[in-house]
Amino acid sequence: MPELPEVETVVRQLKEHLTGREIKKLTIYDEKVIDPQIKQHLPFKINNISRNGKYITFNLNNGKYLFTHLRMTGYFNINKKDRYTSGLFEYGKNYFTYNTIRRFGSIKLLNKTQIKQKYAKLGLEPLKCNGDEFIQLMQRYPKSNIKNKIMDQNVILGIGNIYAQEAMYYAGINPNKKINQISELQLTKLHAEIQRVLKLAIKHNGSTVDNYSNLDGKGNFQNFLAVYKQEACPKKHSLKKIKIGGRGTTYCPQCQK
Repeated sequence: MPELPEVETVVRQLKEHLTGREIKKLTIYDEKVIDPQIKQHLPFKINNISRNGKYITFNLNNGKYLFTHLRMTGYFNINKKDRYTSGLFEYGKNYFTYNTIRRFGSIKLLNKTQIKQKYAKLGLEPLKCNGDEFIQLMQRYPKSNIKNKIMDQNVILGIGNIYAQEAMYYAGINPNKKINQISELQLTKLHAEIQRVLKLAIKHNGSTVDNYSNLDGKGNFQNFLAVYKQEACPKKHSLKKIKIGGRGTTYCPQCQK
C-alpha cells in the first residue's frame, strides 16, 4: 500500500497538473469506486489538492470535496486510460483518470461537515509534530508494541510497513519492544528518524516495491532501503525476519536493541 511519501509525491504532481482546472465532464466506469453524485455538481474547478496521511483531498470551488485513498493498487494518470480505469475526468482537451486494480480505492463526494468529520478521525501528521508531541502521544500507549503503534493510522498518519522498519533501524530500536521499554531519548531519536526517512523518501518520489506508480513513473527510494526486503543491514549484519501484528518485519538484532 502506498505510504506517506508515495501519496505526497502523487499530490505534488496532481497539483502541478490540475490546480485551477475546470472539470466539465466525468465518465464513470465503476460506480463502486467513483461516487455517482460527483456528476450532479459538474462543472467545478479544482482550487487545491492536499494530503492528510494517506488520504488525498480535492478542494472544489463549489464548497464540495473529492476525498480519495489509493489503498493497495490505486493510481492516477494524466491523458492515459487503461483496463483498470474507474473514472475519467475531462478538462479542456485533457483528462485525468483514477484507476484501481483491486477496486479497494475510491473517490467520494463530501461536503464541509463530512470532510471535517473525516479529518477528526485521523491521527497526528508525522511531518508536522515535534518531538515532545510525539513522545507524549506514544506514552499514552505504554503496553503497546512500538512498531504497531507508529503504524496505527488513528494515532499517527501515513507510516506503513516500509518506513516503520526503516525508521526503527536508524533509531536503533528493536521492533519487538513495548513503548514502556523505550526511553524518552530513544523516542526522540525515533521521531527524528521518522521525519528524516519520510523526507528522504519524498525526495526520491517514494518506493516502488509492488504496484505503486506516480504520474511520472516509479519511485526510486527502494534503492536506498536499509532493512525492508533486505538480507543484510548497511553494516553487513545478517537480518532477522519475524511477524509483528501479522506484518512481515525485518530488523537487525545487532543494531537494534
